Amino acid sequence: MTQMSRHEERQAAMQILFAATKEVPDDNQMDLNYDLVLGKRSYQAFLPQLVNGVLATSKELDEELAKHLVTGWKLDRIARLNLVILRMASYELTLPEPTPYKVVVDEAVELAKEYATVEDAQFINGVLKNFAPANVE
Repeated sequence: MTQMSRHEERQAAMQILFAATKEVPDDNQMDLNYDLVLGKRSYQAFLPQLVNGVLATSKELDEELAKHLVTGWKLDRIARLNLVILRMASYELTLPEPTPYKVVVDEAVELAKEYATVEDAQFINGVLKNFAPANVE
């Protein structure tokens, strides 16, 4: 079995979470989603931590994200994939031992470039810029 990189785990988490945006799947469906996305690749604890954390806190994450949108924008205007990426990044920034801010933003932007558009990547970068800790330039 091939061990996944952290970037690949984020990609897999994004795909699994995207599949769960309409409704949270039951355990059997979640297992199937993992199997479909991962195949035979092995992963670290980060992947389920990210997936389960985002699913468990999506309401709180959405409330926080809504605070950082430009006036007039609402969450329901954001493309589903972009919302998944924003939720993942904002969740990752709340972990007890968070990944450095710049790494989280770079990863979110890269996911958007890979799976959406450059404009989506710019949008995600703009929203996440508001999450910057005070000591980050």
